[in-house]
Amino acid sequence: MFNNTTKTQRIVMAATAVVAGLFMMYIAPTQGMQTLKIALENVMERLIPFDPDFYPAVPILGATYSIWMVLLFLGGALSIVLAKKIYDGEKWARSSALGLAAIPSVAGMTMLIPWMVLVVSDYSNGPVAGIMPPPEGIAVMPPVLWTMVFGLLFYYIFLLMDNDTIKNKILKLIPYTFLGIVAGMVFMNGQHGVRYFIFIPEYLTHTSSFDPLGNFFTNLDHYDALALVTTSQAQIDAGQIAKTAEAVYDPNTLTLLLGGFMNYASSFLMVIAIPFLAMKNKVGYYIVSTTALATALIGFDGFIVRHSFEWMVGGLMSAILFIMFQLPIFKQFFIEENA
Repeated sequence: MFNNTTKTQRIVMAATAVVAGLFMMYIAPTQGMQTLKIALENVMERLIPFDPDFYPAVPILGATYSIWMVLLFLGGALSIVLAKKIYDGEKWARSSALGLAAIPSVAGMTMLIPWMVLVVSDYSNGPVAGIMPPPEGIAVMPPVLWTMVFGLLFYYIFLLMDNDTIKNKILKLIPYTFLGIVAGMVFMNGQHGVRYFIFIPEYLTHTSSFDPLGNFFTNLDHYDALALVTTSQAQIDAGQIAKTAEAVYDPNTLTLLLGGFMNYASSFLMVIAIPFLAMKNKVGYYIVSTTALATALIGFDGFIVRHSFEWMVGGLMSAILFIMFQLPIFKQFFIEENA
C-alpha cells in the first residue's frame, strides 16, 4: 500500500514519530484527564442529584478515559522507539506508526462527545426538573479537542508521505479517514449500550452519593492529597420504582450487552487493524470487514429494539464501511489480489 519514499520524507516521518510520541505521552493524557475531571464534576454536581439516569456515566467515563490515557502513553513511547526504523525506510515501522497515530485521533473523538452531552448540553428545561444550566464561561470545546486534531495531523503525515500518485493518495484518504470516524462512532454507541446495561434504578439507594469528593478522579482537586480524610455522603433517594411481579424476558438486555461491550471491542479492533491494512496483510482486511458487519447489524438491532436514532446512524456508517471495503477501488490498498 505504501510507495517508495525519499530521504526527506523519511526524515519528516521520523521527526513526526518523535513529536507524536512526546505529544501522546505528555500532552494528550493531560488533556484527557482535564476533560474527564470537568465532565465528572458536572455529571456529579449538576445531573445525578436530580436524574439518576446519569450515574452510570461516572464509572464508564472513569474506566474508558483511563484506558485511552494508558494507550496514549504506551503508544507514544512506541512511536519514539520506531522513529529510527521509520527513517531507515522500514514499511512495518511506518505502518505501526500509522496505527499509533490513530489512537489520539479516535480517543480524542470519543472523549470529546461526552463533554458535549454532559458539560455543554442544557437540561435545565427538562425533561427532569431541578437541573441547572451549564456553568457560565464553560468552553464549548474541551481540552481534548487538540488530541484529536493533532492525532489526525500525525495520521495523515504517515499515510501520505511517499511518492504515490495524487489519485492514489486521495483514494487512500477516503477509507482510512472513514475507518477512524466509524471506530469513534462505534465506541460512542458502545458507551450508550454499557450505560444502560449497567443502569439499575435502585442502585443509588444502596450506595453513597456520587459526589466529586468521593470520586477517584476528582477528589484530589478538593483535598490535600497528603492529608486526605474519609468522608461519607448522604444517600440519594431514587424514588419508588415500578416492578412486575414476575420476571419477563426483555430483548433490551442482549441488545445493550452486544451494543455496549461488543462495540467497545470492535472499535479497538478497528484501530488495531490499521497497521495490518497498511502492510496489505489480509488479517487487517478481515478484521475490519468482520467488525463493520457486526456493528452494522447491532446498530440496526438497537434501532429496532430501542428506537435509538444514534444506533441507526452508527449502523448505517458501519454498513457503508463494510461495503467500501468490498469495492475493488479501495480493496486494492488493503489486500493482495485473490488473497
